[in-house]
Amino acid sequence: MRIKVKGVKRYRDRHGKVRLYHRKSGVAINPELSGAEIAAEVARLDKLHAPVEAKTGTLAGLLESYKKSPLFTDLADRTKADYHKCMDYLKPLSGTPLHLMDTAFMAKLRDKAVKAKRAGFTNHMMAMLSSAFRHGAEYGLVDKNPVAGLAKARIASDRKRENRPWSLSERDNVLAAAPAHLRLPLALARYLGMRRGDILKLPQSAYKGGFLSFRTSKTGKTMKLPVVGKLRAILDEAIEGAPQGDAVMLCLNSYGEGWSEAGFTASQRKFFAKCIERGLAEPGITLHGLRHSVATDLRGLGYSLDQIKDYVGHENWKMTEHYASNADANGVLIDMANMLQGGTKRERGLSNRPRKSV
Repeated sequence: MRIKVKGVKRYRDRHGKVRLYHRKSGVAINPELSGAEIAAEVARLDKLHAPVEAKTGTLAGLLESYKKSPLFTDLADRTKADYHKCMDYLKPLSGTPLHLMDTAFMAKLRDKAVKAKRAGFTNHMMAMLSSAFRHGAEYGLVDKNPVAGLAKARIASDRKRENRPWSLSERDNVLAAAPAHLRLPLALARYLGMRRGDILKLPQSAYKGGFLSFRTSKTGKTMKLPVVGKLRAILDEAIEGAPQGDAVMLCLNSYGEGWSEAGFTASQRKFFAKCIERGLAEPGITLHGLRHSVATDLRGLGYSLDQIKDYVGHENWKMTEHYASNADANGVLIDMANMLQGGTKRERGLSNRPRKSV
């Protein structure tokens, strides 16, 4: 008597032989097994090929839980996108049981990733995993965070620095050559050290009374920065020439519309390539490199790390509690703006406070 087992595909081949296959996975099953043995094999294969979302004891289950937690949902969109790339790289390890992923496992994973990817990607991936395991430890999915205390991947000493600071001549030459629709975004990056995502999201209402107010997308910090000198001239010109009515964004493309991130990246990349070809800049210039230039210049002028953090909204330097509420009265910020943006002597006289060196 033949016992019918659910989950099995049974048919006869052209030679008349009975063939059995596991319906979900397509794995062949020995047709000579008894009914009970076939049922046991189907149960084993069902468990082996269960959807990864249901495997709460695996890396896939941990990451699915992590993506629903505030540790992930509260991140900036750009950071989420970067973390998703890291998760895609880790898909071959989706079914790995969490109890096997100890510190030694993570160290080997880091070393393997460095060979396949750059060190920067590897460190970003390990940061994502550390956050995921921290979430898992809080909710009892794992006993501890195996990434905690793990050394970062070392960046090769002969590797060119990514997002390097621009030289002063590069900044002057590129900004002078920039077409109208790129001049303002470049100026905001050059003089304020703003990130691309924050620049493209600025509404026209962000610029008022000689200050630019916005909230950083990466850290959620409230910023209110003085606008003087050269940057003020560029901003005033952009506002005066901006279309009236529907245009509400501060930075507009050549069609008089708000930029998409992909559109801005493509235009900026082509423009930078032309600048390098014309000898206006050396290879390796990036928009984010202008942010590094601002921090480097301010450090060279003798400002402390806390003061520079207030100006660029950096997420890793020690936070100062008074910044958000006192931005418009912070004389040091006005002093920094004048030094970078080329304010007039009268504007520079607004603040004659000594800088704090460390």
